[in-house]
Amino acid sequence: MSRKPLIIQTAIVIYSSLLLSACGGSSPSDAYHPPLDDSGQYYVISSASLNSDGAGGVETYQLIESILGQGSIEAPDLYGDANHDTIKHITEDHDSMVGNYFRFVIHRDHDKDRDKDYTDRQRNEIKVYDKSVDSLKGFKDKTFEYRWKFRVGETLAVTNHFNHLFQLKAVTDNGDPVSQPLVTITANTKSGVSGLEVRHVDSADNKTMLLHTSQQNIDWATQIQGQWLEVLVRTTYSETGALYLSVTPVGEQSPLFAISQDNLEMWRSGANSSQGNFVRPKWGIYRSLKDKDALNEEEDEVWFADFSIKEVEKISE
Repeated sequence: MSRKPLIIQTAIVIYSSLLLSACGGSSPSDAYHPPLDDSGQYYVISSASLNSDGAGGVETYQLIESILGQGSIEAPDLYGDANHDTIKHITEDHDSMVGNYFRFVIHRDHDKDRDKDYTDRQRNEIKVYDKSVDSLKGFKDKTFEYRWKFRVGETLAVTNHFNHLFQLKAVTDNGDPVSQPLVTITANTKSGVSGLEVRHVDSADNKTMLLHTSQQNIDWATQIQGQWLEVLVRTTYSETGALYLSVTPVGEQSPLFAISQDNLEMWRSGANSSQGNFVRPKWGIYRSLKDKDALNEEEDEVWFADFSIKEVEKISE
């Protein structure tokens, strides 16, 4: 059977600061500047986007890898019959609010953590990693913006253990990830109340809860589950870095919650401070099975849409 040729337009753009010369010479007004981000306070140095093209478009895994790189998917069905390999764990569909989106699913009793022997966790994620193009990697002293939309399934059950939906993970120059992520957005319970937690971990593995929605009078069942939310993360990768993170209901202007932290450790030197080290984003479902009976026996899902990765540079005042 013949196959149609695969045509994928990779949405990665790198902007260079150039001096454009006009006839008869140049002037300061001729200086080219990259475009601005949505805030108007940063130049966009590079930009990449990963957008679903719907169930009838390019094959889902090929589409993801066309942007993030071959091997950037950690879906259970890619790791043999020890997992639930009879179905695809990332598919695409259409929603009236956001348009096309990616549907991530996980199965409590059938899915594992890749091809590892762990029995206490499972994952279905996509990631930037060492084989991704350099413009997607967060290098030292660079500032990055990440945007995406997500929707937690109406019946998704969480426990007081982790259920990560987003991670920023440091990677040393030999390609090995540092064990603990710098920042996570995780769905869990605190004092028996379900919500979203934003957590930071420093180089000594000290975990700091920056925010939990249960402490903000944000209701899990009506304001998070089944709702499309848009996330903005802007961070500077430095040992004295910065983090801004906001989560806003799609279609609204005011964030559901926001975090702004300066002088925050957002870099891991590892055994050295090589410029080969970098930070990578991960999205999907990575959850603990330590309280397995509290999770749904059947399929759980989280939807994602409109991923954006930008390196930005603050405009000098």
